[in-house]
Amino acid sequence: MVRHDTPLNFAIVGCGRIARQHAAAINGCKDIANLVGVVDADRARAVELAESFGAPSVHDDLDAVLARADVDAIVLCTPNALHAEHAIRALAAGKHVLVEKPMAESVADAEAMAIAATRAERVLALGQTLRHTAPIRWLQDHRKDFGRLRAVEVSMCVHWDGPQVPWWRDRSREDGLIMSLFAPHALDFVQLVFAGEQPLNVHAETARFQRAWAGEDEAMILLRYPGGRLAQVHISYNQKFIVDRKTVHFDDAMVSIEDGEYARVNDRLVVEPELPVGDPKRMGGRDFNHYFRTQLREFVAAVRGTSHRSVLHEEGVQLTRLLRRAIDSSLRNAPQID
Repeated sequence: MVRHDTPLNFAIVGCGRIARQHAAAINGCKDIANLVGVVDADRARAVELAESFGAPSVHDDLDAVLARADVDAIVLCTPNALHAEHAIRALAAGKHVLVEKPMAESVADAEAMAIAATRAERVLALGQTLRHTAPIRWLQDHRKDFGRLRAVEVSMCVHWDGPQVPWWRDRSREDGLIMSLFAPHALDFVQLVFAGEQPLNVHAETARFQRAWAGEDEAMILLRYPGGRLAQVHISYNQKFIVDRKTVHFDDAMVSIEDGEYARVNDRLVVEPELPVGDPKRMGGRDFNHYFRTQLREFVAAVRGTSHRSVLHEEGVQLTRLLRRAIDSSLRNAPQID
């Protein structure tokens, strides 16, 4: 049992781009978390992360950190294909796990991870950072005020001018590029609003506009739920004017969330940031640090067995099923020549 009066000791496994955000979050929550080690097969990269964030130890082997009695939890930032193997090994070693999205490459892998978490009696949570925002929390707390849900629209568009890490380049459409790396954010919001209900139908279309990678970089997803309720998702890696817009249509109101910071009910502002958050319309202009810190606090609360809003493994398995349905649909609808 983790004590409530002492911080959790974390190790970060995988020291690529997203690991820096998690390391900063741990260092920003010293009352509940300590960064005690980092792990990467590329030792130089691990050393650089450790030195940047004051981690006292560096490992190039996962088993070495899993054998440490002083490590309570790991943040898993390895490539998608390694999530299942690494998470299952960590859970079997008695560690709690916060795994970056997507949870796994396949439903079978996600289910195996969930079984491992249940067997080990450890927390396995999914790193759905964009759920941990004030407007989405507000929507969770007030959705019953607006009557019956009818439809959801999500548009999330950014601009990546090529692979951000080398393994992005070789992601096939079967693996999913934007469908596995970005769609989990959008579909997690849809799943949240529909309270985990699985859609009756999923139709997805994808396209590729950049030749720097093999996979798709633009997608539209249409989902139909019981009772004639609908959801529409547009995601893109090609939009230089950044878009993050979520609209929920109820019988009695329209709730919109813009840039992850503002919520409006019928155009009446109900949530806004307390502090400046940068320029959310420009790549690199939006500050995500507070999302990562909030996510970390929710994870620690889950580990301690107190009230929390972490995305636990049950939701992760549901999201993986939904994501695979969308990818499979996109493959059925893929053009012969792109």
